[in-house]
Amino acid sequence: MDTHLMIGVAVMFGLIGIAASRDLLRRLREQQPQLVPVKVEHPDSRAARQDR
Repeated sequence: MDTHLMIGVAVMFGLIGIAASRDLLRRLREQQPQLVPVKVEHPDSRAARQDR
């Protein structure tokens, strides 16, 4: 086969792979549950509040 044809085929497969991975990552991001921040208190601050 011609070298230019092989390079063209490789570039096309690369572009198809990039487009497919972006679409897949976008779909996976939509399915992830939204993270909610959790408040964490240190034991030292809790003991200081009970002393008041």
